[in-house]
Amino acid sequence: MKILSTILLNFLFLLLVSCSSSGKVTSVNSSTENIEKGFLHDQCLEDCHNLETLQLDAEIPELAESNSVFQIKGLGCNSLQYGTGFFVQENIVVTSAHVVAGVNSPEIFYNGVGFDLHFISFDPNSDLAILRSQNFTGKPLRLGEAQKDDSGTVVAYIKNGKKVVREVKIREKILAIGKDIFGQPGESREALSLEAKIESGFSGAPVINDNSEVIGVIFSRSRGGESTAYAVQSSEVEKILTEEVDLSSSTGCIP
Repeated sequence: MKILSTILLNFLFLLLVSCSSSGKVTSVNSSTENIEKGFLHDQCLEDCHNLETLQLDAEIPELAESNSVFQIKGLGCNSLQYGTGFFVQENIVVTSAHVVAGVNSPEIFYNGVGFDLHFISFDPNSDLAILRSQNFTGKPLRLGEAQKDDSGTVVAYIKNGKKVVREVKIREKILAIGKDIFGQPGESREALSLEAKIESGFSGAPVINDNSEVIGVIFSRSRGGESTAYAVQSSEVEKILTEEVDLSSSTGCIP
């Protein structure tokens, strides 16, 4: 392995090293100092990605798949928390764990109307939560595998409920290691480094490839001039969908 770069996430230095088979291994903490913003923060301290820049601030035509994506909100321990979620089954929704951590009654919103969600699984390490919607259903999206240098599309909702559709590019498949969303030591999880411009509310948003498959779930972005974001790979979604139910940490508050 060789050292590639050092990044700062929530004022902690992160170490990037390359792997011969699984790609890059990146130390990434899943904690956040202001969960209301709807995503985590990190900062690339070196010019570690010299790729052609996309029109990342330009919205693109809406996808049919966006009809399976909705805003999620709820009152957390300290403030309103909001993000994005999508259906993987007719009544099963995936979002980022930090979007709903400590939220007693999360809701999924359609045309300004909220519908109750109930926790199925919650993983602070992969930063994923699975919830069931009993009174509102959506067309499920398929899961797929990301390929390096592929383009994709992110569908998300910002704070005011506006739907945003933007193009992204897959930079690297990485193995993220570091602390979980509560600041505790965590295990590694498969993630993606993206060339992307994201905003508050993008956490939990699906990254959709040209085959209409979800290849990742947005959980973090860079601060500063770099248009870099991070997504949990769909393989982590598949794992939590099949794991034994564990809700022990869903009531925890983000420090």
